[in-house]
Order: sequence, then structure tokens, then C-alpha cells
Amino acid sequence: MEETYNVKAIILNRKNFSEDDSKIIIYSRDSGKLELVARGTKKIKSKLVGHIEPITLSNIMAVRGRQYDYAGAAASEQCYFNIKNDLDKLAAVGHAIRIFNKIIKVGQADEEIFELLKNFLDVLNRATADKISFELLSWLFIFKLLVKLGHKPELYYCVNCRAKILSAGMKFDLARGGLIGAECSAKIECPNGLTISENSVKLLRLAEKNDFNKLSKIKINNKGKEIKNIISLFLNYYV
Repeated sequence: MEETYNVKAIILNRKNFSEDDSKIIIYSRDSGKLELVARGTKKIKSKLVGHIEPITLSNIMAVRGRQYDYAGAAASEQCYFNIKNDLDKLAAVGHAIRIFNKIIKVGQADEEIFELLKNFLDVLNRATADKISFELLSWLFIFKLLVKLGHKPELYYCVNCRAKILSAGMKFDLARGGLIGAECSAKIECPNGLTISENSVKLLRLAEKNDFNKLSKIKINNKGKEIKNIISLFLNYYV
């Protein structure tokens, strides 16, 4: 008898595998990132294909194989139609998942990361553009993912003198992984230092401590251009 196991997973990607089959990349609550072969999904009568579309939360019965594990059956739990029917939301999720796929390795399981990804998708699915930039929300997801993976920046104390950050004029030092206070940034050379406003510091602190339910309610007038730049450079520096 074939050995089977069940996973609740978010479908990250689906790609061609053979004439009739596909390979899906998923992130599951208990087993982390997995690659499964989905048989017969290119056939018109496939009952599986609708449940393994990218950006879908599904319950999957997987079958262990000699070379590959297979998706034997699947039942979608949340299809995130509001994301799939909105080009701006779809672009934001596509950006987040590309980076997620790049830095998360197969078999790297973490329930908190699964919940982070699910929370991001749940909130974006019901978010409206007048409340928050969808692109900014995707960058905050990447920032929170980096924190979960151990790349937590110092946002409260100067990484040079350890004094508490109190005023404007600070910098974000990529090399040291955190803020340099105004006095130190004026005295020392900081080739990897980025100018950062008080509002951006506040947003990063909020992103570190709060889930997307709270973050989606924050009104950000400038769409977070500075935040996007800092998170992008922070990502490239450490990953």
C-alpha cells in the first residue's frame, strides 16, 4: 500500500513537468516547502487542477514516491479570488512569493512562517487601495519574513554606542543591521548607512510587532517609498 500524508498548504507555484503532469511548489504548515507532482492536470477532465492553482490554500493528500511525492487529492479551502481578480494585488503577491520562493528552502518547516504567509494573503484579499498600498504591504511581508528568519534589525538602540534612539537624524546601517543615532552618524563614517525618517522607523517597529490585520489599518500617505528602498537593500545585503 502506498504511504500517504496530509498537509494544509499554500500553493506558491505550478509549472509544467511532463506531457500530462505538473509540478507544484507549496508551503505547508507542518512540512514546510515541498515540491509535488500533480498527475493529469493538463487534461481537460482533471478534477485536481482547480484545487492546486497558485495563491490557493488547500488540504492535500500526498503520496510518497521513489523519486517524487505526488499530490493524490486536494480540496481548496481559500481561493483568494479578490487577489486573483485585482491586477495590483496580484502583482504585490507575485512579488512577495517570488522572494519567498527564493529564500525559503525545501523542507524548511516553520509554523510561524506559514501563519505569516497566510495572514498576509488573508488581509490582502480583503484590503482596499484607499487604506494601504498593496505593494507596500508586500514589502512589509518581506521585512517580517526576514525577521522570522533571524535577520532582525536593531530599531531601538544605536548599533554603534548602544544609546537609546531618541531623535531624528539617524541612519539605517546595512552592515551593522540597525539604526545609528544622530550623534554617532555625525561622527563616524557609515558607508552602508541609509537616511531614514522617524515615520519610517515607526512603521518598521510596528511591522516587527504587529500582524497584517493591524498594519493594513495604517494610513501611509507617501506609499512608503523610503521603506521599500530600505527593505529591498536590507534583503539584498543579507540574503
